[in-house]
Amino acid sequence: MASTDLTTNSYQSLNALGLSIRAFVELAHVLPEEDQYAPLLLVLADRLEGDFTAMRNDTIKLWGPAESKRERA
Repeated sequence: MASTDLTTNSYQSLNALGLSIRAFVELAHVLPEEDQYAPLLLVLADRLEGDFTAMRNDTIKLWGPAESKRERA
């Protein structure tokens, strides 16, 4: 039960972080090109989104074995 609660909480936190990153990416893409910080924000947004995607995929892989053990029980 504790493992399920931890997985659920982690999943919800991961989704919340994903929404925040998505909002930042969208903001970076709507800034006018004339803004002096637009190129920097675009690079940061793309890196952050890529790093988050990799982290999310690795985290989901970690949850996989726990799900399989619970189903067997």
